[in-house]
Parts: sequence; structure tokens; C-alpha cells
Amino acid sequence: MEFKILREKDREIEVSVIGADDTLMYPLLTELLNEDKVVEARYFKGHPDLDVPSIFLKVSSGDPKDYLIEAARNVSKQFSELRTKLQKLIG
Repeated sequence: MEFKILREKDREIEVSVIGADDTLMYPLLTELLNEDKVVEARYFKGHPDLDVPSIFLKVSSGDPKDYLIEAARNVSKQFSELRTKLQKLIG
């Protein structure tokens, strides 16, 4: 997976996410939307063969990169907990 900042200003950022799919992007988007300071969060898929997916984030205060990193941390934790529970179940 590779990330590239497409545009950035005051409290907004748009990042392309090369190699990610909906399995990762929708939980990330959900985490962002659960944050009180997030004014807007959107995931653009575009055409599957022609476009690179991107995520747009606008916050009311602070650095949007910090919110993006925290959301990624939370999603990672959720997937880790899922893996742990499945390993216990399956053995």
C-alpha cells in the first residue's frame, strides 16, 4: 500500500491510497466520521481500472493528518482484535 498527498491546505487534506480496497477504506472512513472535529470525510473510488482511490478529510480544528493517523491506528487495533478472536475460535 502506498500513500500520496494530492492536496493539502489549512484543515483539509486529500490522500491517494494505492493498493487499498473497500475492506480497509470503509472502516477508515467510519472512524473518521465518528470523530467530533471531522467536518467532512469522503472516500473516492472512481473507475476501478483508471483511477486511484483517495480519501478527503476536513476538520474543524487541528491537523487533519493527526486525525487520519489516529483513525488508521484505531482500524488497525480493530483488525488485530478480530484476528485474535478468530485465532482463539479456530485454534
